[in-house]
Formats: sequence, C-alpha cells, structure tokens
Amino acid sequence: MLIRILLALVVLCLAGLWLRSELIGAEAAAAYPPKGGFLTVPGGRLHYVERKPDGQARGTVVLVHGASSNHADLLATLGPELRTYRIIALDRPGHGWSDRLEGRAMADPARQAAALMAALDRIAPEPFVLVAHSLAGALATRIALERPERLQGLVLLGGVTHPWPGGIDWYHHPTSWPLIGPVFTRLVALPAASVLLEPGAKSVFAPAPATPGYVETGQIRLLLRPAVFRANSQDIAATHAFVTAQARRYGELKMPVVAITGDSDAIVSATIHSATIARQAPQGRFVLLPGVGHMPHHAAPEIVVEAIDQMVGPKSGLAAR
Repeated sequence: MLIRILLALVVLCLAGLWLRSELIGAEAAAAYPPKGGFLTVPGGRLHYVERKPDGQARGTVVLVHGASSNHADLLATLGPELRTYRIIALDRPGHGWSDRLEGRAMADPARQAAALMAALDRIAPEPFVLVAHSLAGALATRIALERPERLQGLVLLGGVTHPWPGGIDWYHHPTSWPLIGPVFTRLVALPAASVLLEPGAKSVFAPAPATPGYVETGQIRLLLRPAVFRANSQDIAATHAFVTAQARRYGELKMPVVAITGDSDAIVSATIHSATIARQAPQGRFVLLPGVGHMPHHAAPEIVVEAIDQMVGPKSGLAAR
C-alpha cells in the first residue's frame, strides 16, 4: 500500500511539473504576441519585424539574434540607434514566433542561413549589412560565404565562428535528444530555467550590470515554451561541429567584417572567435570593448552603428521600401 501511495505521489508530482511547464509557456506566449509580419518559406513561416525611417533610408540592416533570444533583443537596443536605416529583425527558425520549418534538422546553421535568405530575397532584394549576435555568427558567416553579393558588410557581436574547448552546458544534450528531450525539457530543464531566467540574463552582461528591463524589452520569456527551449538546445548542440568544418573558409570572405566583442566575455571567447575571424577575413577588423561581457550591442551600440555606417558609406541612396 505504501509503495502505491508513493508511486501515486511521484506521478502527481511529475504531472504537476509537466502542466507547470505548459502553463509557463502559454503565459509567455500570451504576454508577447507576434507584432511583425510572416513570410511563408519551405516548411512553414518566419516571423520578422521591420522598421523604416520617415524619409529615405540610408541603407538596409538585417539583425539576427543568438541563442536563448529572439528578434526583440537586437531591435530594442539597436533600433533607436539605426533610425535612418531600414531595419529587418528576424526570428530564427524555431525561435520567437518563427516555425521550426524542418524540425530537428533545422539546428544546422547552414539550413537556417538558407531559410533566412529565402525570406530576405523576397523582402529585401537590395544589398544589406548583416548584424549577428553570438550563436548567429555561425549562420551569418555561412550567408557571407555563400551569398557575398547580397552583403555590404558583416558585423559580428560576440559571434560564434570557431570550435572551442570545453563543450556546452550538460543540460543541452538531454534536452535536444529525440525521445528523452520532450520529457526532460518539461520535467527538469524548463522549470529550472524559469527560476534561473533573471540571474541567467544578468550573467550575460557581467561584469557590467544588465540593461534595465532587458528581460521584458527583449521578450526573453518566449524561450520558456517547450518547443522553443528544445530548439535552442538543438541549435547549441549542433554548432560546434558546424564551425569546425566552416572555419577554414573565412579567408574567402569578400566583404568588410567587423568583429565586436567584450574583453570580459565569459560565454564566447574573444580570442578564439572574434579576434581569429578578424585576422582570417581579408577585410576584417577586431574591436575589443574593455569591461564588457557578452552583450556589446547593449554596452556600446554607437560602436555597432559606426561600423554599419562605414560599410554603407555616406551616399548609399537606398530608398525605404
């Protein structure tokens, strides 16, 4: 009898955790509904938010977010600084309000790059400056290598570009596994992440303080939906092998590449990634920000804008669409 009671309590506890995870995700979705447009691409839809200046646009800037994030992070901090540009901020496949498209296979940065370009070829046929943060560095460099005619320049913000020692946080492995993943996500990873979200957000800014209201303005709680949380771990788990194979090609980059990073970034090594790709790229430049962690676009948005301005030049003449 005691064993049955204990088993019943365990089942109830697990059911409660499962339901709590679903409720956390539903609450996040209700708090941050999609406010942009959708583009149909093979496999589903991609969500994006576009902003245009009042008059003629100096040029077009495309913003691509990193892991554990969505379009709102880069847009919230860089949008006001880029008010003379046409801005397109995309949700990567499986993040924000974009569909995962090809399921687990979409963890491959090359597939994400192709999906984003399928969308951008329709809404932004003009050359643009591509700005990518953190994990998005892997797919942004793939776009730069495969579609160089589309880019005026590439700005990497603490971008992941090269293989690194030490692997990834342990929980990304079980979260991304095909069968165990959905269960582990709902019963372990997501409940823990909901508690650790605020401290985790602060850690990416360290040693500087976090931008006030970052979790709210960046809509970071959208990560706390089971499918999105799993997609995030799948992306992280797939990136090391991808950049290991791709890194040897960076000498082929044909456009200006500016790698901006903090000297205190404890998440993506400035030396392994940003400094190295700046040396490999024929038109590479390395910008190291003192006392800055993994969020250089929050710490020094004016440096990011300066890099974009230099790539576009003083007389782009591109009209707002």
